[in-house]
Amino acid sequence: MKAKEIIDILNQIAPQNLIDSWDNTGFQIGDDEKNINKVLIALDLDNNIANKAVEEGYDMIITHHPLIFKSLKSINNRDYIGRLIIKLISNDIVVYNAHSNLDLANGGVNDELARLMSLQSISPLSEVIIEAEAYGYGRIGEIERSDLLTVVNNIKSVLSVDDIRVYGNKDTIQRLAVCGGSGSDFIIDAFEKNADMYITGDIKYHDAQTALKLGLVLVDAGHFNTEKIILPRLKDMLLKEVDYKVEIEIYMDTSVKYKIY
Repeated sequence: MKAKEIIDILNQIAPQNLIDSWDNTGFQIGDDEKNINKVLIALDLDNNIANKAVEEGYDMIITHHPLIFKSLKSINNRDYIGRLIIKLISNDIVVYNAHSNLDLANGGVNDELARLMSLQSISPLSEVIIEAEAYGYGRIGEIERSDLLTVVNNIKSVLSVDDIRVYGNKDTIQRLAVCGGSGSDFIIDAFEKNADMYITGDIKYHDAQTALKLGLVLVDAGHFNTEKIILPRLKDMLLKEVDYKVEIEIYMDTSVKYKIY
């Protein structure tokens, strides 16, 4: 199967017209006529993933976060991104990513996060109208009424994490908002839509203070942890569409990125 055929499938899963104005994502590196037998899926593309692809004969890497996000003035061996791009091109590896469009898409990051949290009566957290159709960043809905600790433990179980940060307190939680990745921009949306709790990642000090003043329980489950959940879903969708004619593997780097001493 050619790379362009897989790209067409990906563009159906995460339509290009959903790419936000600030974003740079899509088909970024390689020859779309290349025959693809092995695909590696990951959240990010770094040197470890590139090395795995080279050493194990992967033809294509699909990520959520773009490798090339800001404009490049040069590509050479004197910086990390330059060396990485040279390695990928030298080894004839195709690179594609779906970022904001996979966040907004039906069945994308936020729908999968909402499904895992067992949300009912789901609607967009922050609605976006594109070509007369409603999409949205984040999701909000109802869960079975539970105490705070029960919900927190369920989040940890669903996302397979040992620790999360919780700001605020409420006796019971029923209306729940979620947004994969960095969702602090939608704290006010969660409050205005009467959420008891909002789950996202990359919460800063002042974000937490805002939520506390509003009486909204804010959960920072981590950028990686709230988005990694799309990788198995994306693999399943792709395998079905390519009729299992291509080998697809997920790269899930759960190693500790830093330590606190």
